[in-house]
Amino acid sequence: MKKAILLSMAIMASSVVMGQGVKLSASQDLNAMHQQRQMINIDPIQAQRGIAMPKAEGETQEYVTTQPEGELKTYVRSGDNMTAVMGGIVDGQQDGRAMNIVFAPDGKTVWFDKMISATTATFGWIKGEIEGDKIVIKSGQYAWFYDYGTYYTAYSVERIVPNPDGNATNYDTYMTAEGDIEFSIAEDGTLTLLPDANGVAAIGLIRRTTDEFLVEYGYDGKWLGYGDANTVYTPFEANFNEGPAEGTELQDFAMTYDLYVNSAERSGHLTKSAIVGDKIYIQGASQNLKNAWLVGTINGNKVTVDKQLVGILDGYYTYFVGGEIVSQYNEETQQDEYFYAPIEQMTFDYNAETRSLTSNDCLLVAASENLFAEGYMKVAFNPYEDVAMKPATPVVGEDFLPYDTESGSCFVTVYVPSEDVNGNYIDGSKLTYSVYIDDELFTFDPSFYFYFSNPTTVIDFGYCEDYRFQNLGAGRIAIEINKEPLHSIGVKSFYAGGGETTESDMGMFYLNMSGISDIQGKAVSKITYYNLAGQSSSKPFSGMNIVVTTHTDGTTSTAKVIK
Repeated sequence: MKKAILLSMAIMASSVVMGQGVKLSASQDLNAMHQQRQMINIDPIQAQRGIAMPKAEGETQEYVTTQPEGELKTYVRSGDNMTAVMGGIVDGQQDGRAMNIVFAPDGKTVWFDKMISATTATFGWIKGEIEGDKIVIKSGQYAWFYDYGTYYTAYSVERIVPNPDGNATNYDTYMTAEGDIEFSIAEDGTLTLLPDANGVAAIGLIRRTTDEFLVEYGYDGKWLGYGDANTVYTPFEANFNEGPAEGTELQDFAMTYDLYVNSAERSGHLTKSAIVGDKIYIQGASQNLKNAWLVGTINGNKVTVDKQLVGILDGYYTYFVGGEIVSQYNEETQQDEYFYAPIEQMTFDYNAETRSLTSNDCLLVAASENLFAEGYMKVAFNPYEDVAMKPATPVVGEDFLPYDTESGSCFVTVYVPSEDVNGNYIDGSKLTYSVYIDDELFTFDPSFYFYFSNPTTVIDFGYCEDYRFQNLGAGRIAIEINKEPLHSIGVKSFYAGGGETTESDMGMFYLNMSGISDIQGKAVSKITYYNLAGQSSSKPFSGMNIVVTTHTDGTTSTAKVIK
């Protein structure tokens, strides 16, 4: 069974989220998201943030942040890597990741870009010298540097070896080692990391700092948890897709797709399209590689899309590829789980008169058949016209975490559809929404919502960040509300299309006196509490409760609460 694995976009380091696969039929659990956020906040490896600055006064280490002069050659990486994640180190593979190397005009000097594979947002170019059939790199060069004024912190590339006294939860299973870093050069240009005197072929990031606090607690000279081992760089011809000839007229197209398996809920985004001969060019199908071109071949009433290299995403050479949904029965949960799997060719039904494309296949943005960054189900492309449309009603409170006295807030999920009341796509860039607490417009104050510079009552569609607006997937956002008591949460969306602004009906979420949701104001006939073992009670259990509310009309609603 082929499994789906996501690419994770991080600020300083890019890590692959490993696991059995990504279930496509449900969004991320709200309580799990909240716990994960708390863990991220205390992760010491992720604590260093900043903008690369010139080296501090008296600091002599060379730090090169712009591409040096010379011939740029592209390679694909293979070998093992180590990535720091919450609570430890994950061992993975470099396969499919890109490597850029500049060969200087002097015929001797070479420069390596983003040398440690799992940290694609580091800025420093690492210098080497060709010596016969080897490249020799002086250990300790900076891949990242920040000058705080009175002290600096840097991440240097050094040889590493296993630490016999290390512990993965302490991010010290490896430690720095003496010696230069050396690569052999094969006749075909392949570069191979050579082992040191101990037989270990590994390099990693080491923190170097003059911060007195970090020095006192042993962080100066400590391995950061990111490294590569047994590395091979193989020459790779990076032939990325090209668009139509310059000056070709492009038309706005709406790309729409299902949010869930076997669901009528759809989302979408705008793209640009042009038809030239038997080729159709679509720009913007990938939301991470917005300038990349998807190229299909028209044959009668069909359009086919083959696997095609489109760009570098999160450090990987990344492809457009067709996909299908496969299912697997989970014995533990006794439910079917759904996964993406690549196929050789994606096929669209094509209407030449309307220029519309529809498909039951998936469009994947993938680094390999087991590594997907984006996946879109039942994809369609249709010409888009900017006109006034009434937005569909938002859905509020599919999941809810009640007020917590420690944080002084609660969490509620919000889904704002990017379609009108008739199911037509509307441009998300012109869609906003507002929150109403107990029927009053709520103001997001910067004293709590610190990503905002001014008090805000209008939120852009799709806005999310690390703290107060958590992305749960499938179009859902978990919003943290710092108000108590509250009895209802409403959300209304606004669409500025066709030269006027229209508004949706209000989506509502009600809380009854016990703090349990009472959806859409329906009368409640019974509330049943279930613990994680499946036991039921008329009163809450200690810990996590699944609360099933039975309404007088026979419908039920659920919520998660912690007692």
